[in-house]
Amino acid sequence: MRKLLWVAAALALLAAVWFLARPGAVKVDFARVVRGPIRATVDEEGRTRVVERYLVSMPVAGRVRRIGLKEGASVGEGEVVAEIDPLELRGRVAETEARIDAIRHRREGVATKLPKEEERERARVLEAQATEALDVAQRELEAARAALVKAQKDLVRTKAALESGTGSSEDVDAAEAEEVRAREEVGASVVRVQIRELEIRACRLDTRILEARLKDFEWEEKDYAAQIASLDATLATLKDDLSRTRIASPAKGAVLQVLLESEQVVQAGTPLLEIGDLARLEVEADYLSEDAAHMREGMPAEIFGRALGDRVIAGRIRRIHPSAFMKISSLGVEQQRVTVVVAFGPGEVPLGDRFRVEVRVVLDERADVLLVPEGALFRVGGDWHAFAVEGGRARQRKVETGLRDGRRREVLAGLREGETVVLHPESIGDGTKVEPLPGAPPE
Repeated sequence: MRKLLWVAAALALLAAVWFLARPGAVKVDFARVVRGPIRATVDEEGRTRVVERYLVSMPVAGRVRRIGLKEGASVGEGEVVAEIDPLELRGRVAETEARIDAIRHRREGVATKLPKEEERERARVLEAQATEALDVAQRELEAARAALVKAQKDLVRTKAALESGTGSSEDVDAAEAEEVRAREEVGASVVRVQIRELEIRACRLDTRILEARLKDFEWEEKDYAAQIASLDATLATLKDDLSRTRIASPAKGAVLQVLLESEQVVQAGTPLLEIGDLARLEVEADYLSEDAAHMREGMPAEIFGRALGDRVIAGRIRRIHPSAFMKISSLGVEQQRVTVVVAFGPGEVPLGDRFRVEVRVVLDERADVLLVPEGALFRVGGDWHAFAVEGGRARQRKVETGLRDGRRREVLAGLREGETVVLHPESIGDGTKVEPLPGAPPE
């Protein structure tokens, strides 16, 4: 009996030691695997902007008068929004017109200095007459030479007759006189031919002078014509500039910004004010390139934010810019982003230009799927896992997931509806005994 009592006491002591040394259950948060709808969305901060923004600039250089419009003022298409002082342009127009008139008068004076047709005809007639006179003089020269040859032969015959006794000295004297006269006639004919040749040269020189004068005057007239054409082009430009001194609004809308208010002299192209239709707004947001890669034009979006209060406005992606750019985040991280333009849905938009809003793009959505909280999942290698609670213990399972909305994930395999999972399982392992924290759903 005594031995039995000692054995019983030893067993009781061992049981007490085991009970005191055994590990207790870990208190954790529980969650249920449930069914419900899910939407995969991407949120980003954006800015409103008018769909069509018009920058009104100086069309020409000049002194712009003070702009009386203020930001928010309504303007109609074609309404004058700014004016340029036209005095300087009018003076330049008048000066250019006066120069054109002066050059036209000079051009008309060229016609009075041109060689007359009568002068040119007279030069041609004189040249023809001199040519005919030269022909006559050359024939007379040939006749005089022939007469000289005959006189020389007659002189030789008379001398021979005198020596033979059949002639007389008077015949010789007469023959010598005739030979001298014929020689002098030849000399006179040569001189007359030379004179006619000089006359022809003089007539031809007069003709060349008249032709040279004609060419000079033609060149002068062409020069004046070119000057007039150049000034006409300048005048047309000045008149066009003068017609644009009253600057009209290119579209109906509101004044978004007055960039130059006071009167001053500015160059052409200087921005004056911005105009846009506040009834036609869109939102521009810069998304991470990996998120933008899943977006398509026409995808639904939601626009909300402090500027809208509790209101959420529906919209759709209108355009995704084709090129990405680098941007430094608020934490100093370099990110690659893509600009996405979201159009508002039908209805009035209670916002203005460049308001800050939040944009949520709905990448995909499903109405009835199995859902698990994001906090119940953890990575093991490249796979997602979760701890399901079975009989008070955590059992590790591999989970296949689908869509996510930032709080929950779609379960494709690994968990069943109604099962309990451990939230934030940092301090437990497979087989760890667990119990819920106060307020957590029971197993």
